Amino acid sequence: MSTGRSCIEKVVEFSPTAMPDIYNLGFGDLCPDGTMDDAVNSNNGDIIKVLATVIRIIRAFTQLRPHIKIMFAGSTPERQRLYQRILKMYHAEFVKEFIITGLIEDENLYKELFFNPQKDIFYLAFFIKRIY
Repeated sequence: MSTGRSCIEKVVEFSPTAMPDIYNLGFGDLCPDGTMDDAVNSNNGDIIKVLATVIRIIRAFTQLRPHIKIMFAGSTPERQRLYQRILKMYHAEFVKEFIITGLIEDENLYKELFFNPQKDIFYLAFFIKRIY
């Protein structure tokens, strides 16, 4: 629940992908019809609290399923940059629990690289996997 300027119900969803043991992380506002809107910018003033909650959910999910790799990407370029900034800021803490990689396009090929917070690379998506 986002409790900033108003109360907005949020949802985090883990969906299996066509690739074995890789789940997509979806996150957004819960719509009245039960669907999720992952493109809305609710601008409710509590983004740090909301993202901290998402991180706690990821931790709990991966504790129950440590073999799973989670994939996520922003629904907009701005949101993707936000996720990248968060990974850079908290990288030292995150790598104690997770292996973090990113997807890039290089010479018309897609490559998965270890996430490097020191380099200014635009990642198309991110992957995290619990260290166990």
